[in-house]
Amino acid sequence: MLLTRTRETENMLSTAEASNLWDILKSNYMAVELMQIWGNYAHDSEFKRLIASYIKDLEKNIQLLEGEAKKTGLFGPDKNRSSVNTSVNSETLYDEYLAQEFFIFAQENVEQLLRALRTTTSHDGLRKLFMKFLLTAIDRADSVVQYLKMKGWIDTPPLYALAPAKAEKLAAGEAYHLWDHLTYRYDNISQTEIFHAFAKDLDFKLLLSVGLQRGLKQQAESLEKELQYFGIPLPKRPKNFSIPDNLTAHLEDDHMFRMVLIGIQGAGMLHAQALKQCTVNDRIRGIFKQLLLKELDYNNDLIRFGKLKGWLHPVPMYRLM
Repeated sequence: MLLTRTRETENMLSTAEASNLWDILKSNYMAVELMQIWGNYAHDSEFKRLIASYIKDLEKNIQLLEGEAKKTGLFGPDKNRSSVNTSVNSETLYDEYLAQEFFIFAQENVEQLLRALRTTTSHDGLRKLFMKFLLTAIDRADSVVQYLKMKGWIDTPPLYALAPAKAEKLAAGEAYHLWDHLTYRYDNISQTEIFHAFAKDLDFKLLLSVGLQRGLKQQAESLEKELQYFGIPLPKRPKNFSIPDNLTAHLEDDHMFRMVLIGIQGAGMLHAQALKQCTVNDRIRGIFKQLLLKELDYNNDLIRFGKLKGWLHPVPMYRLM
C-alpha cells in the first residue's frame, strides 16, 4: 500500500504542470510540421541539415513528453501529421527569410520552456525534463545566430558609438543589457544583505551568504569590468546594510525565501532577453548565456530547498492517478 501511494504521489501533477506538459507537447507537434514545411522549401544544404537535426530532437522530446503524459494520466493534444508535402513553388520563398523565421522560433522555444520551469515546482521529474529541453534550446538558439552571421543573413543593429577604439564591436542594445544587468545585481545584493540580516533559519542564512559571495558579488564584479572595458557609465554601487540595535521589526523567513526565488526567476527572464538581442558581440552573448545557465541551477536548488523547508505555497493539483 505504501509503495502504491508513493508511486501515485510521484505521478501527481499540479494544475500548472498539467498545463505546461500539454502546452509543450502541443508546441512540439506543431513545430515538427512547421520544420517539415521549411525543409521542403529550403535550398541551402546547411540549412536543410539544421532543420533535420531540429526535427530529430523534437521527435525525441515528443516521445519523452508522451511518456510523461501517459504516466500521469494526462490526455494529450492531437498529434502532428506524419509528413508534410507542399505543392507550392519553393522558389517563391528564400532561405534567408526561412532562416530568420527559424531563429524567431528558436528564441520563443527558450522563453516558453523558461515560463514552464517557473511554475513546475511539484513534479521533480518533469522539471528535470524541462530543464534538459531548455539547455538544448539555449544551445540551438546560439548556433542559429552563428549560422545567420556566417551566411550574412542577420542585420546589424545600432552600435554603441562611445566604446574605446581598442574595444570590440558592441551593439547599443548589448551595452544597455550590460548596464541593466549590473543595476539588477546591485539591487539583488542590497535585498539579499537585508534578508540575511533578518533571517532566523540558519540554513537559509547560509544559503543567502553563499549566494552573495559566490554568485551576486562575483557577477557584479565581472559586469563592472565589462562596463569599464566598453566605456559604459557605471551606476552607483549599493550601500552597506546593518540593523540598528533598537530595531524590533522583522521579516519571516518563508516570505524572504519566496522573494529570493521570484528574484532568481526574474533574473532568468532578464538573461534570456539579453541572450535574444545580443547578435553582434559573440563574447558578450556568451556571458549572458552563462548567467542564464547559472540562474537555472539556482532556481532548481531553491525549489528543492523550499520544498524541504515547506516554504513553497501548495499548488492546486490536477489529478491523482
